[in-house]
Amino acid sequence: MESRWSLSNDTLAVHEKTSLAVNGNLIDSEIKRKQNSFGHEYSKALCKNTTWSTDVNLDPPKVWSKDRPEGDKNIEEYYNCLQYTLFETGFPETIDRSSFPRKKHNVEQVTVAFLSSPVECIGTLLAGGRRLPDGFHLILSPSWMSKVATNTDEDPFSLFVDKAITFHRDGSTYLDEFEFPRRVTYFVNYMTTCVTGGVRNDGEKLEESINCPMSSSIQLCDLVDDKVWTRTVMEMTGMETPDTLAFRLKPKRNIKSITGKMVIYDIIEDVNIETIDNYVKSFLSKLSMTGKMKVVVKPSGPRFFGSVMVSYHQVSEVTSVVDTVLNLLADIDDGSSVLVEAAVEHLKYQQTSHSDYRHPCAADDTLGVRLRATVCRDHDNKAVTTLICCGIAPVDKPINGDNTVCQTLDTTLLAYNIRNKEIRMKLEHGIREKSEALLQAIMEYEKQLTVQEKGSKRAQTDLIGVDIIVTMKDHELVPVGIEVNSHDCMINCQKFDFMTSVLTNTSSLCKDESSKIFGQQNYSMLHAGKAKQNGFYNNGFQPKIIELSEKSRGRYQGDFVSGESVSPLVRTMITRSQEFIMIGKRVLVIGAGGYAKRNIWHAAKKHGIVVILIDSNCHSYAKEMVYKFIHYDFNNHTIDEQHACNIFDELQKQNIRVDGCLAFWEDCVPLAALVSERLKTNGSSFEAAMNAKKKSRTYNILRTCNSDIPHWSRAVLYSSYIHQISDSSGWQPILNEVKFPAVLKLEHGSSAVGVFLVRDIRELCEKATDISMHLQKESDYPGIGLGYDNSMVVMEYHDGTEHDVDIIMFNGKLVAAFISDNGTTNLPNCTETTAIMPSCLPLDQQAQLVTAAYQCCTAIGLSNGTFNVELKMTATGPKLIEINARMGGYYLRDWIKHIYGVDIMLYALMISCGIKPYVPEHNPVEVLAGVLLIPSLHRHILEDHYIKKHIEKLHENGEILFTLFSSSLELFPAFAEEPFANIAVRGKTTDEVKNKLLKLCKMFGIHSDKYQVDTFVKHFY
Repeated sequence: MESRWSLSNDTLAVHEKTSLAVNGNLIDSEIKRKQNSFGHEYSKALCKNTTWSTDVNLDPPKVWSKDRPEGDKNIEEYYNCLQYTLFETGFPETIDRSSFPRKKHNVEQVTVAFLSSPVECIGTLLAGGRRLPDGFHLILSPSWMSKVATNTDEDPFSLFVDKAITFHRDGSTYLDEFEFPRRVTYFVNYMTTCVTGGVRNDGEKLEESINCPMSSSIQLCDLVDDKVWTRTVMEMTGMETPDTLAFRLKPKRNIKSITGKMVIYDIIEDVNIETIDNYVKSFLSKLSMTGKMKVVVKPSGPRFFGSVMVSYHQVSEVTSVVDTVLNLLADIDDGSSVLVEAAVEHLKYQQTSHSDYRHPCAADDTLGVRLRATVCRDHDNKAVTTLICCGIAPVDKPINGDNTVCQTLDTTLLAYNIRNKEIRMKLEHGIREKSEALLQAIMEYEKQLTVQEKGSKRAQTDLIGVDIIVTMKDHELVPVGIEVNSHDCMINCQKFDFMTSVLTNTSSLCKDESSKIFGQQNYSMLHAGKAKQNGFYNNGFQPKIIELSEKSRGRYQGDFVSGESVSPLVRTMITRSQEFIMIGKRVLVIGAGGYAKRNIWHAAKKHGIVVILIDSNCHSYAKEMVYKFIHYDFNNHTIDEQHACNIFDELQKQNIRVDGCLAFWEDCVPLAALVSERLKTNGSSFEAAMNAKKKSRTYNILRTCNSDIPHWSRAVLYSSYIHQISDSSGWQPILNEVKFPAVLKLEHGSSAVGVFLVRDIRELCEKATDISMHLQKESDYPGIGLGYDNSMVVMEYHDGTEHDVDIIMFNGKLVAAFISDNGTTNLPNCTETTAIMPSCLPLDQQAQLVTAAYQCCTAIGLSNGTFNVELKMTATGPKLIEINARMGGYYLRDWIKHIYGVDIMLYALMISCGIKPYVPEHNPVEVLAGVLLIPSLHRHILEDHYIKKHIEKLHENGEILFTLFSSSLELFPAFAEEPFANIAVRGKTTDEVKNKLLKLCKMFGIHSDKYQVDTFVKHFY
């Protein structure tokens, strides 16, 4: 320690060395006290009567051939702590079934592993168990895990769980061993020096060079817990920070203050006491001139947590401050820091004109408040501030979770007599925005780091806690950022969630009332008159839609049950897990499709998915975009069974193994189903695919579904009368079966090509003759079903609004559904013109659409995949238009990804590999409305250089979404056309996007007498 010091005065040297030695012992003593508290008392069950069984097997799993590790000396206390929490919060005790090792995994194949005592993470585990039962694992000892070499330099090691406490939907927990160890898909390691303050580090070796996604690694914890570095990030994002003097001992990273509010002195070699003294004196002098009265001295480093060695001093106490700084510098490790900062003046009770009024729980001037904003990375890499947890305590010592009771920001501000609702709203939104910007900046910085700097290839910061003090500045409430905490920052939020769930879980208060009491600013919850459903998830959760015209808390809606504060984090853990599972999966795709499918191949490659593509065009645009391309001519779909045999034989010949098989191109869906059946991969049957492809089969099956169903309406109600046309002799019987106006379409068609409204038998004959003349074979118009035949059907026409329902199914069960509303078509053509998402329909009608789509799919035998179902909402309920047994086309994938943050393409690939996709649930905060462009009226959009550049610029700036479906307008035959592009505008409300869209359409000449966009969107309200 003495080698650090450079002294110019011998007497000073002796004095300082003695002081440093004495105070250094005090520092060590304080740290050890904290360590002992963490190591035993922190995880000790305080319940006087143990009501749970302690006769459980906590020893290492059977595959572990050694004795119980030394680090497991407190494992019984960890277990009892878990049972204590489960007991007092109303959950059943853990059942030990480790004697019978389990063989099956969850269908999502997710293994989120927490290596930890239960103290910091039980709320997250319970929340995870609700969303994905059997996917979240608490591991009480490193001996319960295995680290296995992968024999690859890029991903050297995989982690496996041999034994764990698993969490399930109703809060049930089980102590399990696994006959086949579960590969870890997301790792949270709390048994490290930085998390435990030096008590345990036996988890550190496990995270070295592992290939799975993980929460903050040791290296990233060191970065995010660096108070000096995060303070510069706060400055960069515009968050207010206190004036600071920072001494960094042999720093690890280059840091400069952006605003000049922080003076940084880097100690590279020896500590020069005179220099320290001069810096402190200068800093305190400047504070004194600005009227500051107090400073805080604190260390920053892995060993300093829970306000260890934080002290307060008067600005005039120069010697005391210098001594404290030197004492800390003598004890901190290289890479750590000592900060001297201006003490933020705590908020004072606000007197009002009504001097006789005083809040019953008023906070006097001896008390201060400290906030913790919890910020999670959501599944789509957006930062989301969830709970803002506050604590009030005396200001004469550090305020933290150890000496405060958690409460909401609103309750706290009322205790300080901040009675103006708008002021409270403004403060909350300011805290949320700045905290989210802070995590977003950290996320961007981490993108630049090397694997070595991150500590692991897939390590990233998914969670932070931002500590804030609210002060009054120029008569305004100002949040001042104090520090950032890495991923072990959930204890206070966890306590708050458990505390508030007490009322919702008992009869003392109903949930609506508890939301009023505990809800952080319930003014930002649902708008009473316009609650809308916009996405459906079949896992017990039905998301709300907020009134987007009002300020809100966005995705975090504060459902007060344990773990809700980390709901975005849980979504991220599961989503990252499933993306990791898909890395290296080999998927056979039949048919490249058109230009509109081009982004599929880039996205699959980005996810690490190996695509083997078979296409009939040897010069396919996708040939160079995939891992392997095989040319095979399958254009004649009347012999698909022979094609399937040939494709299967070719795969065997080339020794190609695949995990899944599917098609994104409409005409190839039945062929892909045949190949999938031969390969025994997961998917719907060939019969089901043909039932969807051939429209008369679809409707004829539905017309047989007239039996009573106890839970839904009969599926026959969604069908319509349909008549097949094979030649001119088949037209006359139509008069006896179908009323006019009617709809004429190709039996195996798609994209609404050749679909017309016919008002009488004469029009029907004319249009049918035209179609039979111009659309005869596949080469006449590739991809619209002519590879099967050019037969036609005529069916009932229904008045009503048109809608797309994109549904996700796994093993016959509905996983999720997304609704979009379509504008009226440009009759007599039935091509789509406009669309909006989320749906504008009332909740009950949205539910009708989803139910009808699901029933129609199951009725024809579809069971696995992402399907696009087109329906009309009529006065008598939904009526089916058609079922596309593949992912929705055109703009739908992009829109769903933009609004809901989920990729239905990735889900289709997952399902084909036998993996049930997890669909994250949150409220969308944006509305999209778009117009489709057709060659006959809108070719100027691409041919006019100025307009094209203008649109591209708007797209690049994020003002619109421009999706191009075709690389050339010359590809569309003159007889029939389909859209070549979509332009969508963004907004917060339906009215906003309608106005934006109409303005854009008029500006670019899209709206015209022949294409009346204002009429198309009249049903969007």
